[in-house]
Amino acid sequence: MTLGNPVRFSDESDRPVIMIPARVDLRDSQAFWRRKVFAMPKSGLFAWLGGGRGGKDEDFPWIVGGKSSPGGRSGLFGISRGSVDEVLYNITDKLVIGTGNGSEIVEVAFQHLAFVSGPGGVCDTASETGLEQRISESLGSTLKGYFDPTVGVRVDCMVNPALPANQVNMYLGEGIFVPRRGERPIGWIRYYPDPANRDVYSEPRLLDGRPAGLYKGQDGLVIGTGDGLLHAEIDLGEEVQSAFLFINRDAMPAANGEAAYCTGVDANLSFASSHGNEPVPSRVVSRDSHCDIAWKIDFVATAQVPGRLELSVDARRSRMHWAPRNGCNAAITSLLFDLNDFRHHDVDRLWIDLDRDNILAAYALQVPRVSLVWDCTTGEQYVYEWGQTGKPFKSPGSVGLKCRKIDKNIVEFGRADGQPFGYLDLPEEPEKAIFSDAFQSFGGYHLDWLDQCGRISFGDAVVSLGEAYAEKCSGMPVSAFSPGEKRKVIGPLVLAPFERGQSQ
Repeated sequence: MTLGNPVRFSDESDRPVIMIPARVDLRDSQAFWRRKVFAMPKSGLFAWLGGGRGGKDEDFPWIVGGKSSPGGRSGLFGISRGSVDEVLYNITDKLVIGTGNGSEIVEVAFQHLAFVSGPGGVCDTASETGLEQRISESLGSTLKGYFDPTVGVRVDCMVNPALPANQVNMYLGEGIFVPRRGERPIGWIRYYPDPANRDVYSEPRLLDGRPAGLYKGQDGLVIGTGDGLLHAEIDLGEEVQSAFLFINRDAMPAANGEAAYCTGVDANLSFASSHGNEPVPSRVVSRDSHCDIAWKIDFVATAQVPGRLELSVDARRSRMHWAPRNGCNAAITSLLFDLNDFRHHDVDRLWIDLDRDNILAAYALQVPRVSLVWDCTTGEQYVYEWGQTGKPFKSPGSVGLKCRKIDKNIVEFGRADGQPFGYLDLPEEPEKAIFSDAFQSFGGYHLDWLDQCGRISFGDAVVSLGEAYAEKCSGMPVSAFSPGEKRKVIGPLVLAPFERGQSQ
């Protein structure tokens, strides 16, 4: 496995989390991430010779290096040790890219990393010394070209009182997400031990007390359930026989019988294997108007009563709704792009992403099915269908979409059946539109979920939709429709009034 290589056939299962415990000499701990103390699997003959002999804990196969404490021997053949950048070159993430022959998976670097040390260790004064920024800049330079530059390499440094000062645990994997320092979550994750009592619930927290989710752009989360081994924990009770739970985007759409259980969210909940005694989740109907997906959790081989885990991708009033809920008073009828809005840049292409129901893919836990593209250099409009292994390019009409050019510089995207791309709850009193807010610190009507919906490319630069409209449209007033008002345009969004019960 090497960065940049196509992944056509892989026997590697999904890796929610990988923990690499290491010892650091505190007398020489400067730039500890460059020290060759972090374990990584060997490949080829040496890995085969050492297969299973000390490379992993039997009960914790996601720990690389032999033990949850790095003091023991880790096997002669199974692993080698290197710096953090060497680990990232060898333990890789996967990215789906579009090619002329269909979707292809390539190996890229994990962009979210967490480091946890004991008190007095390398992470204890991270915020004062700017350690997270220094690690991020160092790895960003080394791994340039193998990660999404709009996200960058994000690093969290935290302290676990249970660890010795000279131990540092490195965490990476599909379930590791690092919010920016000072960033606020836009959604929530809640566990109800008694589903009938809505006032009592627990939420996952990082070791330093910050919420573990859900943040803008977060498409996965690993949460420890009591062993104290991970960077984030949630209280599910005393009899949970599993080290962690994993929430991630599920590429498989819900089965027909589950259609009522989830709306636009394609999320999957699983638990770390525990000899068949791990909790068993099953989707259930949501009871909370702000909840996007819910699971009943049965605790196998214990007396603990079933609980309930619920998730909201966006709890803000300004969120996009896939189906009209109480309060929705506007429908997104189309998206309108005027190149004159970007007169200081030469636009090459612009596109929006849509899910299986032709609804805007506004959140990271939605699975984009198609991208509707306008090539400004040729004037061509087409659809790219994700997941296809051949002939991915289609006409908009073949997938229920339409695209019309209004004049030389204006194009409008819509649905062929006339149905909306989504719904909004506009405020009665005017609020300022917010198209870009990385830390969720501004008051107003946040439309920054547009960042997930599509992109605009200017030569080699690619900008998300929210960022593209931030300069011109941030601060414009947003309010509900007045009597007789038929249409609003807010950034690229074309809105029409909506009343519960009306057909579009």
